Parts: sequence; structure tokens; C-alpha cells
Amino acid sequence: MRPSKVIILGIEYSIEYVDRPSDVDINHRESMWGQIDYWTRSIRVYSNELSDEDVWGTIMHEVLHGIAELFRLGALTDDESHNDLDLLALALTDVLFRNGWIKATDG
Repeated sequence: MRPSKVIILGIEYSIEYVDRPSDVDINHRESMWGQIDYWTRSIRVYSNELSDEDVWGTIMHEVLHGIAELFRLGALTDDESHNDLDLLALALTDVLFRNGWIKATDG
């Protein structure tokens, strides 16, 4: 199951899945796996041919961006924090899948 929305600290964000990494960036400047837009309250995720775990990892990464922004966690909002957010998202996604809270639908 891939969700169509997520609520982050009381703010609802729609989740849109796109087929090309270049369609993720709202400004079409670069290719990426995911992007959160605070103005439109949306998250775009590249999902074509990705495993459920990769898609969920991307969603978790963007949710962590949302949390960091709302709590003004400066250490997690700069460009250098992307690797840290990737690791946190990977760990959270792993916990969700290993505990059976989310089950993969692909082989």
C-alpha cells in the first residue's frame, strides 16, 4: 500500500507518485527521488520500478524534512544533512518492515 497523504504534526500533505525523477522537482531543475513542498503541502515521490521499501524510505526522508522544518531543527535542514536524513529514513523504514507494520506488495 502506498499512501495518498500523510499528516506531519497536524499538517496534511498529499503524496503524489511520478514515473520520472525529473518530474519530482516542482521547478523541474533537477532529478530526485523525493521532494516536500511546504507551500503546496505536497510530497512528490519517484516510484517507477522501485521496491515498496525504497518508496517508503523516500517518504520517510521527506517526512523527516517536514519534522525538521516544523521544529526548526537547523542541524537537519541544511544541504549537508541529506545523508543524515537518508540514514534516519532507512532505519525507520527498516523498523516498519521488519516488525510487519508495513508489508511489501512487490516480490
